[in-house]
Amino acid sequence: MATADHFRSKGYRVIEAETADEAALVMQAGEAIDVVFADVQLPGSMGGLSLAVWIHTHFPDTEVILTSGNATVLENLRSGAAVPFVSKPYDPDQVAGHIMAILADPARNRSRRP
Repeated sequence: MATADHFRSKGYRVIEAETADEAALVMQAGEAIDVVFADVQLPGSMGGLSLAVWIHTHFPDTEVILTSGNATVLENLRSGAAVPFVSKPYDPDQVAGHIMAILADPARNRSRRP
């Protein structure tokens, strides 16, 4: 995936998952995940929106950024998305900037300290 390779080139550790179910399994296995970047429409038993809700319930310190190019999805998300959203086509540097801002947020870093 070109986006994953781009994030790696920026110095991020990237774990790829093909489905939301696979992403949930990775998180349940104990991987320390700071940010999840997911498409709204994913194969499997849940899509990106359901994954975002699941993550916020089970891993509240993990941030989620969603993306989609589907016009209907875009309109629905614009009317009240509670998570950051990047529409397709997107600039990978724009997404990397969102991730950098999340990781640099002092309030977030304070909440993760023991």
